[in-house]
Amino acid sequence: MRLPITLALPLLLFAHLSAQPLRRPVTIGGGMEIGVPFGEFGDSWGKEMLGLSGNFTVPMGILPFDYGFDFAWARMGGEKDDVHVNEEYIESTEGRLAVNSNIYGYHGLLRLKPFTGKVSPYIEGMAGVRQFTTHTSLTVDGVDDPLMEQRNTNDFVFSHGLAAGIQVAPSKVFYIEGRVERLEGGKVTYVDPGSIEIDPAGNVTYGTLTSGTHVVNVHLGIGFKF
Repeated sequence: MRLPITLALPLLLFAHLSAQPLRRPVTIGGGMEIGVPFGEFGDSWGKEMLGLSGNFTVPMGILPFDYGFDFAWARMGGEKDDVHVNEEYIESTEGRLAVNSNIYGYHGLLRLKPFTGKVSPYIEGMAGVRQFTTHTSLTVDGVDDPLMEQRNTNDFVFSHGLAAGIQVAPSKVFYIEGRVERLEGGKVTYVDPGSIEIDPAGNVTYGTLTSGTHVVNVHLGIGFKF
């Protein structure tokens, strides 16, 4: 993916210099995302992850660049089971214990987007961190708040990469967006969701994996221009 992006860079710059100047908009978008691990992450974890992502960008004056921020969430997996509850002032003796493993991404971005018309291809660089976390909660029917919440594991790892995408705008303020990201990350230890076990007493056990965190994310969403 790096080679096509490298070849596209001078072509996009030339297209911008040749195009008529237009007001560059602020954009806010979001949608669904599928993460496909590769490298060590693919060998160790190796399962696709479904999630959501969103980003916003701000133009850099008359330059063909935008800067902004991208947030992403992906579910790795989890486990749920009914457990015995013995709490004073609560009539129910059964609760629902849920253990979920998630990945959050926080990346700054610099985007080259020479076109601001109905079809706007772009390429960008991304850098930031990804958060691998596992969270446990105990809920009881008829009780608004969880009886118990705790974070089992929580690790951060530096992440960087490249992305390419296209925005198609059927109107002046609305667009449909498709993009592909290739992110590389360092080693991190995370819970293996397939190893999570919950016994009737509510005790949680799990195993962990350690690997690099390279991933390809495929995003399809919508957005608005201002």
